[in-house]
Amino acid sequence: MKNWINIIKPINRTAITIIPKQPYADWINSFENVNAYDGDQATTILIPDEYDEIDYEDYLKKIFKKIFDEQLESWTANPDEWPKKRDYKMFKKWFDVLCSDIIWDYGDGDIEHDED
Repeated sequence: MKNWINIIKPINRTAITIIPKQPYADWINSFENVNAYDGDQATTILIPDEYDEIDYEDYLKKIFKKIFDEQLESWTANPDEWPKKRDYKMFKKWFDVLCSDIIWDYGDGDIEHDED
């Protein structure tokens, strides 16, 4: 029997999970030829481990525009179809953010990064 304590490895990152809210779903559902969006998707982003559940929002405020754009681009690559005013207040209306400052790697192999 495997000793799971020896297999599970902590990762030196903090994770923030971006969870869409109703305004994002409404925006997606406003497009023609789109299956109704049910909101069962989330995006998890690893950020430097110097941020935790207390101050992760400091980092989020630095990168929210990039995250917002990536979320919009996942539905349409045409920025003309995106909301014009994408500030932090709107980001928080469109997405919940969950912070996890303890990240465990249950995978067997090394973590790999996709090449661009």
